[in-house]
Amino acid sequence: MNVRTTVWGIGNPLLKDDGAGLEVIRLLKEMELDGFSLRSCELAPGNYLATLAHEAPEAFFLIDASDMGLPPGSVRRFPLSRIDSPTFTSHDLPLDELLEKALPSACAAEVIAIQPESTDFFIGLSESVSSAAREVARLIAEGRTDEITPLEDA
Repeated sequence: MNVRTTVWGIGNPLLKDDGAGLEVIRLLKEMELDGFSLRSCELAPGNYLATLAHEAPEAFFLIDASDMGLPPGSVRRFPLSRIDSPTFTSHDLPLDELLEKALPSACAAEVIAIQPESTDFFIGLSESVSSAAREVARLIAEGRTDEITPLEDA
């Protein structure tokens, strides 16, 4: 398979809207898109780094719920360098550094973040975040992610 676009969804599906990135991946998989590599990374995105060198994508998107201080369901995009990434284990380097080293230099890479309404213990997304996940999946599938407002413009 010739991979043009790699999309990773991260989050915890047991913490309500924290599963937004995973929902975007689920929706994209239903579309059966050619040229896409889709990964539900949950809480271990570092486990998928080796696939990036093999895939050598032209575009990479990391989808996650993120508290940006915006209304629930708001969507923003920003560069990997803006990730506030705590390490998931004592052996990991910050995620932004790992990704920047693993991605091809010509790869366009961004984070697409969805503002959660709640990250309480609960399975399933709020309506605002579910709607945002559908919109993000559609924009990715159509190659129109440049229509997502950059975080700096919020």
